[in-house]
Amino acid sequence: MLSLEELRGVVRGKVLISEPMSDHTTIGVGGPADFFVEPVDRDDLCRAVTFFRRHRLPCLVLGRGSNLLVHDDGVRGAVIAASGALCGYRIRRDGLVASAGEPLSLLVARSFEAGLGGIEMLQGIPGTLGGALVMNAGAWGQQMSDVVVSVDVFDGDRVRTLKRDAIGFAYRCSGLDDTVVLGAALRLRHLSEADVRERTAAREEAMRRRKATQPLSWPNAGSIFRNPLPGESPDGLGAGAMIEQCGLKGLGVGGAVISDVHANMIINTGGATASDVMELIHRAREAVSSRFGVMLELEVMLAGFENACC
Repeated sequence: MLSLEELRGVVRGKVLISEPMSDHTTIGVGGPADFFVEPVDRDDLCRAVTFFRRHRLPCLVLGRGSNLLVHDDGVRGAVIAASGALCGYRIRRDGLVASAGEPLSLLVARSFEAGLGGIEMLQGIPGTLGGALVMNAGAWGQQMSDVVVSVDVFDGDRVRTLKRDAIGFAYRCSGLDDTVVLGAALRLRHLSEADVRERTAAREEAMRRRKATQPLSWPNAGSIFRNPLPGESPDGLGAGAMIEQCGLKGLGVGGAVISDVHANMIINTGGATASDVMELIHRAREAVSSRFGVMLELEVMLAGFENACC
């Protein structure tokens, strides 16, 4: 039996009981976490992870909750918030070193201001560096695996530094799922004045298109499905295009709606539940499978679900 007093004796940060996860995800749904821990620094976070693993309780390390769907019944075990504990970054002449809790958009902006390129087109990705590494986030021809030198991880016993080739990066995934990402070193390239002008124009166009084609004013969890790899879908169609051609834009269940702006995004129009979202996920997958023969894979991460589609 886990003792709350024992936990608070190990962790210096805040410990909350039955904390609603709807307050910690960008889509605004999700039931309570048994324990919600806000460590004060990296060592505190590692102690918390070790504590729960030794008690054989699951623990989820949370960034900004931007690519996460939590079950209506919540999460058993612990959710450990990393953003406040894993802070800090340094811009170097040929790249940057940053903690995993830093917002990716901040690192993109600061490195580009320093005349460094390689991640400048990832400005619209809303999560943390840690989340971006785990899912190998990418956009506009750039992805995290292209610039990673090494990643510091905690495996429950010790901190290790993994070189890029040992991480197992692939399209929108990596071999980091079973570790706690603490930080990373990225190698970026120096941009000439002409490069900066060209990339500035490209960034502005990308942001204009993002605002025009994504439901940014509604709570959402980002892209629900991964785009199929080349050759896996008819005419190279992406997940959103296939869902749209199935006529599902605007389809709603409860407070959840497949966006009429971007069919690969589900928005919370008010009062949505995780069950509502999952029902739309199932309907979209079935429709795309029936029409195109493609079984869409989830890009959004699930917490608290068992035997769910993936």
